[in-house]
Amino acid sequence: MQKTLSITIGKGSIGHNNRAFFAENIDSSRSQNNIIFHKEDIKKVYQELFGAALVEYNAKQKRKDRIIKDYYDHIFHSKQEKPFYELIIQVGNKDDTPCNSDEGKLAAQILIEFEKEFQKRNPHVRIFNSVLHMDEHTPHLHIDFVPFATNQKRGLSTRNALTKALEQQGFIAKGKFDTSSKLWIDSEKECLSEIMQRYGIEWKKLGTHNNHLAVLDFKKQERKKEILRLENKIECTDNILKSRRELLDDTERIIDKLDGEYQEKKAAVGQLDDEITEKENVLAETISVISVNNSLIEANAEKVSKIKNIDDIQAKKTLFGDNVTVSQEDYNNLSELAKNQIAAENNVEVLTEKVAVLEKDNAVLADKNKSLNNELRSVNSLRDKLNSALREISEWKSKYQKVMDFIEQLGLRERLREFLKPVQHRSR
Repeated sequence: MQKTLSITIGKGSIGHNNRAFFAENIDSSRSQNNIIFHKEDIKKVYQELFGAALVEYNAKQKRKDRIIKDYYDHIFHSKQEKPFYELIIQVGNKDDTPCNSDEGKLAAQILIEFEKEFQKRNPHVRIFNSVLHMDEHTPHLHIDFVPFATNQKRGLSTRNALTKALEQQGFIAKGKFDTSSKLWIDSEKECLSEIMQRYGIEWKKLGTHNNHLAVLDFKKQERKKEILRLENKIECTDNILKSRRELLDDTERIIDKLDGEYQEKKAAVGQLDDEITEKENVLAETISVISVNNSLIEANAEKVSKIKNIDDIQAKKTLFGDNVTVSQEDYNNLSELAKNQIAAENNVEVLTEKVAVLEKDNAVLADKNKSLNNELRSVNSLRDKLNSALREISEWKSKYQKVMDFIEQLGLRERLREFLKPVQHRSR
């Protein structure tokens, strides 16, 4: 017996999978036959997978705008990753494997075994919701999961990253068409085929010229060239976006480093400004004292200009003789005045030396301040360039999103990879 099999990436509607609502193609009378394997709150799963890594990441952040409060909400609003992914697995089709037939029951057993072994095969894929539907045309399995990559150097040490998670499981992209996701899905198809063989069913691989293609499949094959062109654009955009992401991570790391240096230099400039202000105040005070002393010297200069040695003046009571006779009070006043003059002159010399030292210190501080200001201008210039790079990255993200929206409008997003198989070259 031969049957087709398919593993495709779905949109991931948890409400549809768990029958929170019923579409037109659902026979609600058979919904009781559905089997729910996993049904967990995705936010609790996020806490389990990323909670510790998030705490560690936030503890390292110096900028408040880089702290992530809720990682699920962060990924939900991200254009790079999805909160979760879904695989839809099916054996046979509605014509040869309807749900209400023996073939349908056999297909259900195969899918049950596939779901049971799926988590063991995929240690970096965490299932949180999976259900086998038996109330539509053909039995099929929905597996909803959160990928997680560990030991990451950028961002969280454990983070939501499908490609990285698959690479850690050994699925390394080999080219434009052999992406990590495609290699992984091809491997899962082989696993599903092995389970089918245990039940005596051989995998029927459809050729490119099948005469029994459905009308929709025929139309999609006619669009294959268009899809290939879109895939090329997507792959190119993915490569560019990947390099831009790396640049963004490097840029953010550099900005953090520059921001730290900027704050340190800013604090150093502030400290220098305070020192300069303090020394300028001391200098002004010293100059003021010198000015007062100079005034005092000028006021007493005429009085003491004729005094050669104040200690030779003798106070006598007589008016006769060769020596000048002064009163005791005048002698004391002259002596005090002369001593004050000498002290003032000495004080001026000391203050003048202090002024010279302060002026020299101010010159050195001014040079340091000028140098730091030049460095700050250089840092600000580099920050402007980095911000320009961030804006360019944002533009590339927007272009990538437009391509994905275009594919969504064509209705090709779900089965895009199904039709994009690598070209097989015949050996000569």
